[in-house]
Amino acid sequence: MNIRLAILVPFLAGLGACMMPMPAQQGGNTQPSGGTGPGTIGSPPPSSPGAPMGPSASNASQGPTAPAGPSTVSVDIRSDCPKTVKVFYGEKPKFGSGTYSSVESNSVSSHQFGGGDMFWIVDDSQNGVASVTVKPGMNEIKVTSDCTHLSAH
Repeated sequence: MNIRLAILVPFLAGLGACMMPMPAQQGGNTQPSGGTGPGTIGSPPPSSPGAPMGPSASNASQGPTAPAGPSTVSVDIRSDCPKTVKVFYGEKPKFGSGTYSSVESNSVSSHQFGGGDMFWIVDDSQNGVASVTVKPGMNEIKVTSDCTHLSAH
C-alpha cells in the first residue's frame, strides 16, 4: 500500500504540469507576455522573476459568471371567496412536501415564492382542487368567488 502511494503522489503532482493554458478572452491582450519564462496570453509580464504566472485579477473577472439562483417572487394572495379556504404551498398536496395553511374570506396577504413554486386550493381531505405555478413577474393570485378556482396575474 505504501509503495503505491509513493508512486501515485509524484505522478499526480506531475499532472499539473501537463495542463493546457486557457485561451485568451476576447478583447484581451494577445501579445506574448515577454520575459524569459513561459507567459500566459492576455496576462501582463511578471514584475519580478519570482512572481507567479497565471491570469491576473482583471482577467479572472472576465470569466463566466455563475448562473443566477431561483428568483424570489412576492405575490399578493387575494380571496374573493365568502368563506375561509384551505391552501397548500408546494408541489403536490397530500403526497409531497410543503405547507398547509388557509386564506380568510375577502382578504389579502403577501407570500414569498421561488420561481416555479406552486400554490393550491385543497379540500378537507387535502386533495388538490386548483393550482397555479408562480412565475417571475407574477404579482397576484386570486381565489375566485366560487372558492374552487384560481386566477393569476
